[in-house]
Amino acid sequence: MLVDIQINEKSLDATLCFQLENFKDQKSHKDALAIVIMIAGDYSLDPEIELEDLMDIVARGKEEQVNKLIFTVNEEEIEAELAK
Repeated sequence: MLVDIQINEKSLDATLCFQLENFKDQKSHKDALAIVIMIAGDYSLDPEIELEDLMDIVARGKEEQVNKLIFTVNEEEIEAELAK
């Protein structure tokens, strides 16, 4: 699974950007979820997202014709958003 991971040097927030076109099968969803869980673990957070939840978010994004799923992780929270 291809992902663009960026760390803000000042705030130390992590941004994970997944292209929706790379979600092709269940394995790609599992791989993306594993990456999110791994990064969240570095911040001692539990993303509390299940595989089915991620699959639903990706499906909704494809229906809405957006290109990206972006997770922002910091010491306090994890946010997910769909973006063009």
